[in-house]
Amino acid sequence: MAAQHDDDASARALRVSGDIQRVYADAVLAGDPVAAETAIREAIEAGLGEARIYDRVIRPALQMVGDLWADGHISVAQEHLATSITMRVLVLQREAFRLARQRSSHRVLLAAAQGELHVVGLEMAASLLRNAGYEVRLFGADLPVAEIAAAVDMHKPVAIGFSTATVSSAMNLPAAFEAARGRNPEIGILVGGRAADDGWRTAGVVVCAHVADAIDHVDAIVKRADRN
Repeated sequence: MAAQHDDDASARALRVSGDIQRVYADAVLAGDPVAAETAIREAIEAGLGEARIYDRVIRPALQMVGDLWADGHISVAQEHLATSITMRVLVLQREAFRLARQRSSHRVLLAAAQGELHVVGLEMAASLLRNAGYEVRLFGADLPVAEIAAAVDMHKPVAIGFSTATVSSAMNLPAAFEAARGRNPEIGILVGGRAADDGWRTAGVVVCAHVADAIDHVDAIVKRADRN
């Protein structure tokens, strides 16, 4: 079964890389850097590794551009522009993978506040952070305050994030913050959800207005931790 799964994953990677290679080739031939960068981002988000993107997307596209120029189907200006776009894309790709490697060394805990059963936003945040490269531990709904200290001790996260959609569950969060900081005074704390209180910012808690902001907020926490 494991061998079959590996074969299926390899076949899917080949299909995805082939599809993206065609999109990337069209983009550089059109002289469209935005479309080219978008194609490479999609390749990264699809889980293609750095070497596979080089070998299956960028290199074949450049070979095709070179062949079209050699056969007189495109001008030297088009060939130069395609090369220039690719050089920029390579820099952006290296930075993206460097950042992902850096993020992978940091762990984030996510949980709904004690008494909170709504977890859709929490699941979305977990997915975003994982795709960005972070190691995520998702505890799900209704994490008792009494369990937080042990979770911080065991997993040693750089940050812990809570979600709260109701006033009753939000009332449990100050104690949760205290429990986390009792084990690690430098831990980053984030909160999202309809019942998140902006007043918590004065206590050094990051209040996430939008799930999409989670990555930027955790990145900022990591940079602060690295400077300490």
